[in-house]
This record gives sequence, structure tokens and C-alpha cells, in this order.
Amino acid sequence: MKSYRVRVAVALAAAGIAVTACGGPVQAGSAAIVGKERITSSELNDEVRALRADLAANKIPEDQLQLSFSLPQTVLLNMTTSRQFRELGRSKGVVVTDREVDDVATAQGGWDQFNKVLLANGIPLDEGRDFIRAVVIRNKLAQQSGAGQDQASQQAALQKIVQEADSAVPVKYSPRYGKFDPQQGFVADDRFGSAGGATAGEAAAGAAGAAQAG
Repeated sequence: MKSYRVRVAVALAAAGIAVTACGGPVQAGSAAIVGKERITSSELNDEVRALRADLAANKIPEDQLQLSFSLPQTVLLNMTTSRQFRELGRSKGVVVTDREVDDVATAQGGWDQFNKVLLANGIPLDEGRDFIRAVVIRNKLAQQSGAGQDQASQQAALQKIVQEADSAVPVKYSPRYGKFDPQQGFVADDRFGSAGGATAGEAAAGAAGAAQAG
């Protein structure tokens, strides 16, 4: 059976985002460690509250979100994925301008429309620009790794980048937010409620897929 990371990498080849994680201890008060960057539980809680406020402001019911994991887990996963690829991009000298980020939103009908896509995928609006930046970085890295127009070369390039990201910028999650299993993603945890009905790839691909299309 393919690992969770490989299955998601394949599912998101067209979307331009990969979900990666590894085990290991994290210090008290941390939600996750991305390379050397610490995401505290307090920061995560702030982003979950921000997402809920953004959803309310845009009249998007939380219980209608089709997510694979609980809201805190989804926000954390998006935060770590964004930081991992931005850090990998910095280490390799990949630059994404603000204009490139704006162009993605413009291609999808403008920020007002694209913000709804971000929210539907569990991305607080204050994290939106950085998330899109990570998508564009991932795309550029894939091109550098030999991604062409065919699906096979895109999948191969994406999996290569997933492996490189894991090695260069490893991600460690606090067990407080659920065990991250390589085969399943976050394992169901009653503390955070049940996950939505979408598959792991579908949950992460919505916003990234729209960004990729831009």
C-alpha cells in the first residue's frame, strides 16, 4: 500500500501542494515544528478563531465545510505545508513576488472570489497570501525538477520535491493534535470531532488546485 504522503502527492500533482510530516517529539506548548520554526498552540488557536470569524463574515457555515480532518487539524496542516515549502524555496533561492501572488487570485476572479475558495479549504484569510506563495514556489520547484506537461513527469517531480522537503524541512506534530499516520493522515481523535467526508487529497486540493490553474 502506498504511504499517505505518496498517495496525496499523486492526488495533488495538478494542484501543486503536497502534505508531508514526520514523527518525533516537540517541545511543550508547540503545535508543530517546521524545520527550525515553531508553531505554538496559541498561534494555532488564534488562526482557528480567525478562520471561524472569516467564515462567519462570509456567511459560510462551518458545518458545511468538506474537510478530511477536524478544523484545528486542517488549519495546522495548511500552516505547516505553507511554511515547509516557503522555507524550502528560500533555501533554494526561489523567489515569488507579490505580483505573482495577486495574479493567481486575479485569474480566479479576484480576491473576493478566491478568498471564498481559501476559506472553504480551511485557510484563514491572514494565511491566504502565504499559502498561495507556497503553491507557486512548489510549482517552480517542480519545474526545476523536470515536471513537464504530462502527468507522469509531474507526479515524479512532485514526489521528488516531497522527499526533498521532508529531508530539508522536516515537520513534527504535537500528539496533542492527533497522531499523523503515514498511511491515513491524521488519525481520528474524539477530542477534535469527526472529520468531513472528503478524501485527504480532495480536502487539500481545492484551494491549491485553483491556485495552480492561475
